[in-house]
Amino acid sequence: MKFSQMKKVSAMILTVAITLGGNLISYADWKQDGLGWWYEQADGSYPVSTWYEDTDGSWYFFNENGYMISNCYRSIDSNIYAFGYNGKWTGTMFSDLQPGVWAGNNYSNEWSGFHLNIPEGYRIELASDTGTIENVETFVEFVVWAPDGSGSAIELEYADAYDYTNGTATTPEYVALMHGLRLSLEGYSIEGITNVQLGGNEYAKLSTRRHSMQKRELYCRKVGEHYFECVSVIYWPTGEAAINGLLSSIY
Repeated sequence: MKFSQMKKVSAMILTVAITLGGNLISYADWKQDGLGWWYEQADGSYPVSTWYEDTDGSWYFFNENGYMISNCYRSIDSNIYAFGYNGKWTGTMFSDLQPGVWAGNNYSNEWSGFHLNIPEGYRIELASDTGTIENVETFVEFVVWAPDGSGSAIELEYADAYDYTNGTATTPEYVALMHGLRLSLEGYSIEGITNVQLGGNEYAKLSTRRHSMQKRELYCRKVGEHYFECVSVIYWPTGEAAINGLLSSIY
């Protein structure tokens, strides 16, 4: 009986093949080569410089050559979108924000008024190097590591005021306090929030300490229509001089 059923199935397959005239059926599918991933439609075409929604509801964007972009921020129609390592849009979008530009070791952002000339020997990590794009809702510009190998570093990021309950009424001091409360869950003690000058601008400065050794600070000020510029600092006693030298290079 099993043999008889197999014959029937084979006859059905043959009938379908004859009906289709021997033509092969093409299906839309993801493709990959040495340059990256793209999505090929059933007719052989592929999306270029446009969005694509996959069957699971995930959104992707393909560049001018038809390749999926990943692990980056991308300006699309005047907004900036964050894409993870797998190419999926993370759901995070930034409007009314302008990223800075690099010229060698000099970072400059005319929109926010933040400029930093990084001394020789420091290691620069752009957002795509930090592995944070798909895990945070802030716009990360860079991390700069001190040359002494202590793990001391500063990070520049922009946080949207609309992510806070009070929206544009949120103050830098409130952002600093919320940051401090999160750090307290990691064992840091809040030493205080003060107003300081950094690079000619006034910031709310959060100071915290853990185990009387490791220190973390946050410098925060409002920029643009609804953003906060946040300079996060982490250092140990051996890296304090290197961090102070870096902070003094902000102008």
